[in-house]
Amino acid sequence: MAMSKFKRLSIYIKPYWSKMALAMGTTLLLTLTNIPVPLLVKYLVDDVLAKGNWAGLNIVFFGIVLVFLVKGGLSFLLTYLITFLGQRLVLDLRRQIYRHLQRLSLSFYDRERTGKIISRIIDDVDLVQALISNYIITIFTDVVTLGVILFIIFRMNWQLSLVCLSVLPFYVINYRMFIQKIKSASQRTREKMDEILGNLGEKLTGVSVIKAFGKEEHEIRLFQEQNLERFGLRMRQGVLNIYLSSTAGLISGLGTALALSFGGYQVLQGALTVGGLMAFYSYIGFLYNPAVRLSEVNSMIQQGVVSLNRIFEILDTMPDVEDKASVILPRIKGRVQFKNVYFGYSPDQFILKNINLDVHPGQLIALVGHTGSGKTTIVNLIPRFYDPILGSVLVDGYDIRKVQLNSLRQQIGIVLQESVLFDGTIADNIRYGKLTATQEEIEKAAKTANIHDFIVSLPEGYQTKVGKDGLKLSVGEKQRIAIARAVIADPAILIMDEATSSLDSESEAQIQEALQRIMKERTSFVIAHRLSTIIEADLIVVMDNGEIVEMGTHSELLAKGGLYSKYYEEQFKVTTTLT
Repeated sequence: MAMSKFKRLSIYIKPYWSKMALAMGTTLLLTLTNIPVPLLVKYLVDDVLAKGNWAGLNIVFFGIVLVFLVKGGLSFLLTYLITFLGQRLVLDLRRQIYRHLQRLSLSFYDRERTGKIISRIIDDVDLVQALISNYIITIFTDVVTLGVILFIIFRMNWQLSLVCLSVLPFYVINYRMFIQKIKSASQRTREKMDEILGNLGEKLTGVSVIKAFGKEEHEIRLFQEQNLERFGLRMRQGVLNIYLSSTAGLISGLGTALALSFGGYQVLQGALTVGGLMAFYSYIGFLYNPAVRLSEVNSMIQQGVVSLNRIFEILDTMPDVEDKASVILPRIKGRVQFKNVYFGYSPDQFILKNINLDVHPGQLIALVGHTGSGKTTIVNLIPRFYDPILGSVLVDGYDIRKVQLNSLRQQIGIVLQESVLFDGTIADNIRYGKLTATQEEIEKAAKTANIHDFIVSLPEGYQTKVGKDGLKLSVGEKQRIAIARAVIADPAILIMDEATSSLDSESEAQIQEALQRIMKERTSFVIAHRLSTIIEADLIVVMDNGEIVEMGTHSELLAKGGLYSKYYEEQFKVTTTLT
């Protein structure tokens, strides 16, 4: 399982394989620099000090200096290569995840919390970067070191080498005892962090509600409880890591004690020199330190593997709405047809049932019904935010599942009830509807939405920063900018989902005339609670429980005395009472 994940990860490393190979080669050379110093120490003790060889001191001095100069240069090069590889991996992996997220359907975002997604892009990618740039290189270094040192010590003294190796099985037992527990603890810790980030995102977005109800202390307590749970999980993970590394250190201490005891015995027997024992002792450090480090690194690798699994979980998520068609939708006139459409978020529960509708170019269609009746779901099928389970949606005779998504959506303008503006200038937000738009086109769209005069009255005009989510603007101003953004690309189809419900009477009056003009030139779908705004619609579609129960003009539906007539009478009574 883990190997298959690493195989997939290697795809992202492949473009930089030459630098990875250079890093591996540098690692090998760096490992070889560990060989001379113990041999120089042996030479110092056995030949220089024991025999009074003054000239040999220079050899030892310059030899050690040269080794560390080479070691320093190789360390610098290796650090640079590791940093480069790690940061390129972060760049490429985040780009791939974000690109994939943009291609996923709205249904994915309906079920996943924002904090969880952000955690995958930021925290998990960082852990994978550490996995590659630190731990994989460390493992390679330590494995090479073990191989080289084993070769050297067996050449020096095979009996003493066997004594050293006698403790290695205990490293394996120790590793197998803890590694699965560490992986499980790491998984639970990451899941808890997802939960915390998800809640944090929700609460920061809804901070006005928290303050309105005076629930600050309640939220502080909940946040603290979640963090305490994560603290407990993190401590368990940390304790397991400590157990693993501590027992590995204990095993290495046991091996060192055995080696020195047996080596001392050989010195007393005359089978080994003091310098030879000192050199061997140095090599023992090079042998056991990697073994201990491999135990520590493996616990960190499990965290990286968990993050890798979480990243591939997103990348393996397929969009419910797939864009596989090669047909580019030409410039459309705006005819929209629903043929026997059934839709539900699960196949066994339909939200829309048997929807049949034929809308001609330039018509204004009003969708009416109680909350949850299916109005918004119908219009969400037109730009293929979702696909019907049964039936089909056609635009100008084209089944929209058989045309390229982008060529469809570029010809549809959408204005939602809650206008979403991005942190940037007013011009940037309007231009978002057509990235190649000129300043003249931006101003034309703003005039159409009756927001131009307001914009030019601002000190910085179209370059005014709107703040996070348009914080510096009123609801009506945000909505008119959103309308300008929707019409700047001259869409053939316009969808207005409760687009004027958030406006006060003055703001609504300012844009109502402009909207009438805009919608007459396009096929327009309007969802409105205020029935007074859709009296002139060419066709009013009345929804109830996911079905179309009535269709007709305002006067025709009033004459029927059905559900629409009831809605109209209820609103008329409310309006009369308020007046």
